[in-house]
Amino acid sequence: MSQPISACIMTKNEQDNIGACIDSVKPYVKEIIIVDTGSEDDTVKIAISKNVRVHHMEWKNDFSIIRNEMIKIATQPIILMIDADERVLPNQEECFRDTCNLLFDDSDKIGKVIILNEQENKETVKSSISRIFKNCSGFSYAGAIHEQIQSESSNTTYFQSNITLEHKGYLNLNLIAKDKYERNLSLLFNELKNSRNGSYINFQIGRTYYVMGENKKAIDYLKKVYLEEPLNQPYYSTVIQIYGWALLKEKNYSELFNLLQRGIEIYPDYTDLYYLFGCTLIEMKSTEYVYLIPETFQTCIELGEPDSNKYETVEGVGSFKARYNLGLYYELTHQISKAVVEYRLSASDNFKLAAARLEKIISA
Repeated sequence: MSQPISACIMTKNEQDNIGACIDSVKPYVKEIIIVDTGSEDDTVKIAISKNVRVHHMEWKNDFSIIRNEMIKIATQPIILMIDADERVLPNQEECFRDTCNLLFDDSDKIGKVIILNEQENKETVKSSISRIFKNCSGFSYAGAIHEQIQSESSNTTYFQSNITLEHKGYLNLNLIAKDKYERNLSLLFNELKNSRNGSYINFQIGRTYYVMGENKKAIDYLKKVYLEEPLNQPYYSTVIQIYGWALLKEKNYSELFNLLQRGIEIYPDYTDLYYLFGCTLIEMKSTEYVYLIPETFQTCIELGEPDSNKYETVEGVGSFKARYNLGLYYELTHQISKAVVEYRLSASDNFKLAAARLEKIISA
């Protein structure tokens, strides 16, 4: 059953995504609004074929302007912001109903949705983003890129909904095709000149360079944010995590060790940091630290998957990925029976690498 929601989608040259996006959200909402900013492909044609009205607006290098225009156009009492390269996962009728009930009970609430970001390396990064709220004059967006919702009310509170979206936009082929890297960096550097929150913009610049595979540039910007220590900001844990992976890829182990020690002190329940430490120990191939490998991945399993409302996390660091690496350690140290146990537990979560290792051992 659909809910009284306006799903708002911004588009430009999204012919490969827009159809699937519309189809995924249509069962849950009363209205779909598309504002197109100058598509030169079949984006508009596809949307119209699905009985969605398309509004046209000139692109002014500012995502917030477009989002605020969509809020003005929306006719339903609740607004859901969704990107064209996202999909709403199926069978979420109850999640949408419960979220709408919470918003009707308290107009000052803003709901977070779960975003599953599919990476080029097949990993899934899980995070939460504020996306659903009441359609009232008190809410608007600010920021040219990585725009954030703001409220005129001093009583605004956030809650975690169970609405889950799958995001395809970090896949390398999509990004290259649409030149999103360059566009995003241009907007970020322009905003950095005028921003009062330079730390957040530097974080987004560093993250963008990391996704591009330019790890040295990513390190430069993420290190700036890390040294500023904006501990009260929710993105600081993610700064440490991405900064750490960039350091590992550059094999800067001494700086990485110091970073992880500090990060775990601040965020002792952030499983991703322990997982990164375990991967670092494996990558170093040092006999001096090899004894720490099983202990580290066991800690990951004991902690379990982090709360995605609190941390940005890679799926599996507290379960199947940690068990797979533990299985590798046991296999390489000739503890085959223990390796089989870990591979089986990992494979039970449909982790194909573990299933392949298990089959190899059994057939040997």
